[in-house]
Amino acid sequence: MRHPRERLILPRGLSRRDFLRLTGGAAGGVLLSACGGAASTTEEAGGASSAASSPPDDTGGLAIGSPGSPVEQPLFDDIPAIESGLEIEDGPLRIYNWADYLNVDTLKAFSKEFGVEYELTTFYNLDEALRKLSTGEFQADVFFPTAPVLPKYVAGMLLQPLNHDYLPNLEANVWPTLADPYYDGGSRYSVPYALYQTGLAWRTDEVDLDPESMDNPWDVFWDPQHKGQVGLYDDDRETLTVALYHNGVMDPNTSDRDALQAAGASLAELVDLVNIRYSIDGAYIKLPEGRLGIHHAWSGDMVNAQYYMPKGGDPSVLRYMWPPKGSASTTGGLISSDCMAIMANAESPVLAHEFLNFMLDNDNALENFGWTGYQPPLTSINPETLVADEWVPPNLEPAVVREEDFEIGQVPVQLTPEVDQLWKQAWSAAQAGG
Repeated sequence: MRHPRERLILPRGLSRRDFLRLTGGAAGGVLLSACGGAASTTEEAGGASSAASSPPDDTGGLAIGSPGSPVEQPLFDDIPAIESGLEIEDGPLRIYNWADYLNVDTLKAFSKEFGVEYELTTFYNLDEALRKLSTGEFQADVFFPTAPVLPKYVAGMLLQPLNHDYLPNLEANVWPTLADPYYDGGSRYSVPYALYQTGLAWRTDEVDLDPESMDNPWDVFWDPQHKGQVGLYDDDRETLTVALYHNGVMDPNTSDRDALQAAGASLAELVDLVNIRYSIDGAYIKLPEGRLGIHHAWSGDMVNAQYYMPKGGDPSVLRYMWPPKGSASTTGGLISSDCMAIMANAESPVLAHEFLNFMLDNDNALENFGWTGYQPPLTSINPETLVADEWVPPNLEPAVVREEDFEIGQVPVQLTPEVDQLWKQAWSAAQAGG
């Protein structure tokens, strides 16, 4: 029997040169077209469905799902799931994750329980992660993609299908809607890690703001009275969506070239209008430190922001709002989940499965939530008691995510290669304006 680490890393007949060309290599860092051919039927361990999915022809080979049109990701003969009953490898477990997005104490508990070492490496954004993973610059066992980009990594044959025999906590503990999610039917390649909404955050001692009374709360980023106090995420999808909402476009997955160009132009206006600043850590570091007064914010960043207040600072001045729940709001807002997946070339795939199952344990997930601020979608966690149980402070209660929020929010989905280029062109124009 061939050990999983001896499996082919690339599809048969596809050289590394071909793979770099298809993925955009070190220059682009994004998959411009899917790798490999049509999916083929593969016997999947763990009792999950083995029927292959063939992505629609107009998606560039990507299996793109939405809440109204869920999909199963394709399976490939060259990358089978590992067999059941294998011995756990000696490690180390190599983890590749966003910065500040995993409790080291939780990692240490896993390390102690399984008697293995771990190596945690972080990335700044998914373009950087894809470049390093697709070129072989970095090798990992466990990777943390977002739900919208998962089809890209599957189509690029960078992930391996999961054997659910090693993952009993998936069915036992996870919200049913995310144990069998629209973007990865049957959880073939991923398990959910954490939830997030995208809204706006502010400090009551720095700005005079009442977004609850606004028809379109996203407009606060274009208010010149807040010049020098405004920050947005350095993220093309998230931040262009803010501009789309500001312009009255309610489709966060639009393929409308004119709407995207207008969104890019609106962001470029912010340079002179408010002296805009872009970062990834602005919501949970720069805002609590008082360097900004308003910031585009993921809900989990705001729950975490209280711990970044300077000594003697008052975390009760922090506020968060998700526009779809605003009392006067008529605009949209993103909601989604981040995932955990196992790399196709993982050197410790059994250990990696054990780690995924460990992170879906109720106690371990809750401990991790207490450090990251990002809520896991587990049935044991009651959103209605998170404030009373002191996991979330009262002033940030709007950052609590509920299962029904997926019914009123909008989910970002994987873009086709052609539409992705439109978004990146609009983002480049916005950045050039800055």
